Amino acid sequence: MKTYSMTVQCPVCAGKAVMTYSFHSIPHYGKTLFSNIHCEKCNFNLNDVQSALTRKPAKYEIKIESEKDLRTKIVRSSSSLIKIRELGIEVKPGPYSEGYITNIEGFLKRVEEAITSMARLEGQKIQKQKINKMIEKISKAKNAEMKFTVELIDLQGNGAILGKKAVKKELKK
Repeated sequence: MKTYSMTVQCPVCAGKAVMTYSFHSIPHYGKTLFSNIHCEKCNFNLNDVQSALTRKPAKYEIKIESEKDLRTKIVRSSSSLIKIRELGIEVKPGPYSEGYITNIEGFLKRVEEAITSMARLEGQKIQKQKINKMIEKISKAKNAEMKFTVELIDLQGNGAILGKKAVKKELKK
């Protein structure tokens, strides 16, 4: 696939940034736009994944009950909300949210890394204990030692959970 690039204004420092993008075909999902904006001046970096097709708002749900279920693919766009209630995880969309394609296990690793980074910055013992308990739960989930449900909601229709067990519901805006 061909990669395109152009110079754009950095949304953080208003300097020159380079935006690159390319289209790829993702099995069970279709034509997909991958994009990146990177600013050399302030080192701002943003990745996103979006469907190149017009899609309706949707909610996906999957119950994770085995190690095999952890390999289920997730297409997370910047407009996707991902929740795992049993773990207290909620990854919200926003203007600087990143899009990516991973599986459930990879998603849990990303969350674990974010929480670990927070723990290093946090100075209070109470918070560290709470964070350590969350990391323990995530570790159990990554090893399929507990059952949990992953929900992905995307009002722009760009995100998805791609697997035989995933249930899709169309939403009204």
